[in-house]
Amino acid sequence: MTVELERTLLGTTLMSSLPTHQRLKDLKDVFGCSEDILSRYAMAVSMKAGPVESDWEPRPMTEGLSVINGKSIRGKTLFKSELALFLVMLAVTEPDAEPHEVRDLLRRHWERGVEMMAERLDGKDWLDFLAEQR
Repeated sequence: MTVELERTLLGTTLMSSLPTHQRLKDLKDVFGCSEDILSRYAMAVSMKAGPVESDWEPRPMTEGLSVINGKSIRGKTLFKSELALFLVMLAVTEPDAEPHEVRDLLRRHWERGVEMMAERLDGKDWLDFLAEQR
């Protein structure tokens, strides 16, 4: 990891789609923790599932919307002191990724992971959900 890439990612702001923001809010209500913690977990869930397609987009939501825009999250808030860990996970999941693609890949894994978590939750208690994720 270059110092320049690290500085860029920690200084950037990632912006999600509106459906991702709503799903993140809904997950926050169930899990009772901050959106940045859920976002880190969601990225790991997505990376565990494998590469994300370059044209992947979140499924639209037509009901239950209480947000009016996407979620913005600063790199420093999202990655904390664990940026190197996320870059290693990304390199394992996306071995052919070019440095200029990293930011967009992280955003897509974030959004895909949030959607995957929301689909898998399906009314379960958060403890049951986590127990199933092994």
